[in-house]
Amino acid sequence: MTTRMEKAPTRAVFWDIDGTLLLTARAGMIAWEDAYSASGDDRVFPPVRPDGMTDHQIAAWLLLGHPGPFGEVSESLQQQAEVLVSGYASRLPQVLPQRQGRVLANVLEALACIDREATLTSWVVTGNVEAGAVAKLQHYGLAHFFASVPGQPLRGAFSTRVEPRHAIVARAADAARRLDPSLQLSEMLVVGDTPHDIEGARLAGIPTLALATNTHTVEELDAHQPWLTLTALPEADAFRALLAQRFQPTTA
Repeated sequence: MTTRMEKAPTRAVFWDIDGTLLLTARAGMIAWEDAYSASGDDRVFPPVRPDGMTDHQIAAWLLLGHPGPFGEVSESLQQQAEVLVSGYASRLPQVLPQRQGRVLANVLEALACIDREATLTSWVVTGNVEAGAVAKLQHYGLAHFFASVPGQPLRGAFSTRVEPRHAIVARAADAARRLDPSLQLSEMLVVGDTPHDIEGARLAGIPTLALATNTHTVEELDAHQPWLTLTALPEADAFRALLAQRFQPTTA
């Protein structure tokens, strides 16, 4: 039987940030290099590929010299990772203007469409720490789509420690169900651009719309069996129609 998640008409859309909503033109790597240098580590900054990794996983990679898997992580490493992540996040607002990033096609229209719908809600589900997510979304003019009340923290879930991606997705699902206890996992939809997004959603029991908008091809993403894989986010009306679709796995 297929492992693609059952999907009901969507009521909560969980958005990844980097490569899904926007591209920073790798401004974040400037912040990581600065934070790594300031940490006093005299090793050469390693060739990190951050796509789909959480901020705390990236910090652990830099500290340990390998990309995981990290499994059970010591409290000492958690504390070191937190210091490095904090240094990165504090530098991010200053480095974002140094690169010519952009909001991806149809994102503003899709977020505005959801914002107008009483039955739909947008959430951030990201490997960024909250301070990093706020910096990116504010810089690119998207933060207001994820604020329950102006001036309040973003609506969503973020990296808080070195942990698997699905833990972040599960926290978002719990938060969404606290807001609406009737909400089912099949009525949630993760929108992301990496295999990590798909696998994290799958382990949390939530379907995924995978977008080949960054470093992964349609074939690479579809191999992880999201509900649907596209080359780009559709225009607003077509996206709204996708959200309304229902998909039920069938036995081969």
